[in-house]
Amino acid sequence: MALAGLLALHIWGLDLISTTTLLRSGTTLAVLAATLVVLIVVWFAFFRNPAAGYDSSRGNRAHPKR
Repeated sequence: MALAGLLALHIWGLDLISTTTLLRSGTTLAVLAATLVVLIVVWFAFFRNPAAGYDSSRGNRAHPKR
């Protein structure tokens, strides 16, 4: 909504934020999003143990350890 509003104001010649600032903000958000995706992939690929916390000797269904 905010981006649409800024674009509409730009069409009418009113610039609240420069195009350079908008592009830098978008690039920053893209870098942060990419970093977050990489961290999530690394976390689930290397540091998660799917068998932790469950007793596999009680059958095919997942049962919490007691």
